[in-house]
Amino acid sequence: MQIRSSANLGLIGRNRTFDTALSFARKAARHDCPLLIVGETGTGKDEVARLVHAHSTRASGPFVSLNCAALPEALIESELFGYERGAFTGAGRSYAGRFVAADGGTLFLDELGDLPLASQAKLLRAIEHREVTPLGSMRARKVDLRIVAATHQPLEAMVRERRFREDLFYRLSVARVQLPPLRERRDDILELAAHFMAPLKRSADGARVGWFDAVALECLLAHRWPGNVRELRNVIESIFIDPPDGPITLRSLPAYLAQPFDDPNTAAVPGRNERQRILDTLLATHWNKAAAARELKWSRVTLYRKMAKHAIPCASEAQADPVRSHAG
Repeated sequence: MQIRSSANLGLIGRNRTFDTALSFARKAARHDCPLLIVGETGTGKDEVARLVHAHSTRASGPFVSLNCAALPEALIESELFGYERGAFTGAGRSYAGRFVAADGGTLFLDELGDLPLASQAKLLRAIEHREVTPLGSMRARKVDLRIVAATHQPLEAMVRERRFREDLFYRLSVARVQLPPLRERRDDILELAAHFMAPLKRSADGARVGWFDAVALECLLAHRWPGNVRELRNVIESIFIDPPDGPITLRSLPAYLAQPFDDPNTAAVPGRNERQRILDTLLATHWNKAAAARELKWSRVTLYRKMAKHAIPCASEAQADPVRSHAG
């Protein structure tokens, strides 16, 4: 399955784990229950939340988000529930809050694990009673919305440590989507890179930017991507600050990424020599796997296993998919 999105990270991938997560998200979207999205920073939790909203019965309503880690503790409740004019110093006007703004639609609470305990209790009450009371007011207002929350933190451990309310955790995790980190879906790296490159190529100051050469390609595939898809997007954007007129080499990659490869002793990079040897042999045998296996002194089963390990496509995929073809 392949889902394309106009969002910054893009929900693109063929990895089975990622595909399963997106499939479940689309199924959960049809049910009006709370949803918890779990994944490391940069894995696309915001985009999945928007996907759920777009496939829900509330798609025509508003999509309102709040990053719980981006606000001081003193402001979180006023942002969530609103306030009346004069409720506190500086409140020169009334403010409805995010719950009311999302009425009829979806409220996305990002970085839920950073929500203070006191605010967690009030959030749970608002969800359970489907009503909010603005600061400085004695009158509650009914709201009808769906809650989608996301976190990169281990909420189960936080519950055991009494840093997160158990009742709120179970209330918000009726449905749960676990997004894998990019290092566990290396088979998607090249497709994501091509996706991020496409719009940048159209405005590359006349440079005819090509694909990654063999060394730069190995660099992308060997990196562990702690910043996940967001980090990959940023790397691609950095290449187009001074785009090369031709293939992308190590010189165009950020120094921290290229440094392990910018060394004549490249054998120190795990897996690189084996992958390149397989590619060279496949090219020399015109992608005849039986001949390549004989040349490498492996069985065909071993060759297929190592091709899968190094994200090397079969000949038919290489011909049909320019991204994977260039990888060879």
